[in-house]
Amino acid sequence: MSTLQSCCRTAWSGCARWVRLFSTASVRTCSGVALASVCGKSPSAKSIRVLHSFTQEPELLLEERQQVERSIQTSALSHYHAFIDSANCLSVVREQLSKACEGLEILSSSVPDLATTFESFSSDAAAVLTRHTANKQLLGQQSTLLELLDAPQLMDTCVRNGIFDEALDLHAFIMRVGLLHPDLPVVKLLVSQAQAVTQAMLGQLLQRLRTNIQLPECLRVVGYLRRMAAFSEADLRLHFLGCREDWLGQLIAELDDTDSYEYVKQLTDVHRLHLFDVVMQYRAIFFDGATAQDTKAANVREGSVLYTWVQHRIAHYMTAMQRHLPAVEEGTNLASVLEHCMYCCSSLSRVHIDFSSLMQPLFQLCTLRLFSSRLAIAVDAFHQRLDSHKWVVMPSPMHNKPTGADAAGASGQNGELSPPYVLMEHVPLAVFLNGVLSALNELRHCALLPLQKPAGALLQSALEQVASSLVHYKHTRNLADTEVALFMAATRALSDVVVSYLARCFGSVFPGGVTQLSAAAVTGILKDVNS
Repeated sequence: MSTLQSCCRTAWSGCARWVRLFSTASVRTCSGVALASVCGKSPSAKSIRVLHSFTQEPELLLEERQQVERSIQTSALSHYHAFIDSANCLSVVREQLSKACEGLEILSSSVPDLATTFESFSSDAAAVLTRHTANKQLLGQQSTLLELLDAPQLMDTCVRNGIFDEALDLHAFIMRVGLLHPDLPVVKLLVSQAQAVTQAMLGQLLQRLRTNIQLPECLRVVGYLRRMAAFSEADLRLHFLGCREDWLGQLIAELDDTDSYEYVKQLTDVHRLHLFDVVMQYRAIFFDGATAQDTKAANVREGSVLYTWVQHRIAHYMTAMQRHLPAVEEGTNLASVLEHCMYCCSSLSRVHIDFSSLMQPLFQLCTLRLFSSRLAIAVDAFHQRLDSHKWVVMPSPMHNKPTGADAAGASGQNGELSPPYVLMEHVPLAVFLNGVLSALNELRHCALLPLQKPAGALLQSALEQVASSLVHYKHTRNLADTEVALFMAATRALSDVVVSYLARCFGSVFPGGVTQLSAAAVTGILKDVNS
């Protein structure tokens, strides 16, 4: 209600101001006209009418004023809600205008930040535009890029399927792209993936060198390694020999070493076959045919790698032989192993690898050890039989055979090396002779000429041990007269029959070996029997 009253008062005050303005303007106009009429010399009828109308003008204006006031009052009463709305609108406008001023101040303070944001947006928009342009260009080259991105996967597929030529071509292509665009992340990724596949391919190629491959395949594999440029020439030689060494080591590890005889033969065959192949492959692949002065030293140095590896391989072979060869306890088996080894040396001599001079001392030692052990067995058997022997006269059929030196001469005339029958009367000597003949039978299969003197010395020592045992037996036992006669016959048989017979047997094993045994030394020991 107060708002309505204030609006009405405001409307009335406005109307009053307009009425006063109109009244003042009318008075001023009438006064001017009257003054003009007074100052005239003779006013006309027209002037009189004008003056009359001016004199009635205040009344008309007053009436008009009243009419206007009534009209204003009527209008104000009939349209009071418009005044209320105008007042409300004015208050709202004032309130919103104050808020707008506050917002304007905030906006004014935010203008620098807005400018910075606009600049950032502008730069971001430029970057987005650049990326959009790049993406558009990328879309245009989509098929080419897909082929390029598939190159490492295709390379890996080629490597898995053993198609190394195409894999190397793809690797060379990716490396060229990497040289042309070294700063692009996708190119860096492609190069890294290609390098990873290359390492896998390198492992596969080296693994192939660790298998049983022939020369053509070796040439292809080494050709691939050279194209990859993963190693220098010297390192490539070392890796080739290292892989072949692993392969040989794997073959040797698969051999069964429970039977030394079979193991040594198989080991020799492995070296004869595969060591020869490796040397031939190396010489065919790494041909050192340059003879120029500036490459001579390099060729010698690189060629020595092969022979260093061969020495290493032969050293391992000799170590294995030294460990297993003494376990071969039969002369026939030892001779068979010797034949295998000599055949191996003969085969490898075609590539200038002949190590037979290293094998002979080893076989001499093993043969001499075998002969010595068999002689020791014979001597032990003689001792055991001597301790348990009873000196009695043998049955009469034995006396029908030749005796003494006659028996030895008869066997010699017949040209045979059958044992003398006279030794059947002396069982300990017969046991000893059988043991020595067994030892000579083992020796004759592997009778190397350098063994003549040491083997003769061993046999002479065995005979002297037997003679010394007889002397010791005579002095430590109380024998009857009949037993003494039989014992003395046994001593004579040892010096006259056994020594001469074994000398001829030894001479049949070694040419000229008869002179290696001395009957005088045995006789000299047996002289103490009569003392």
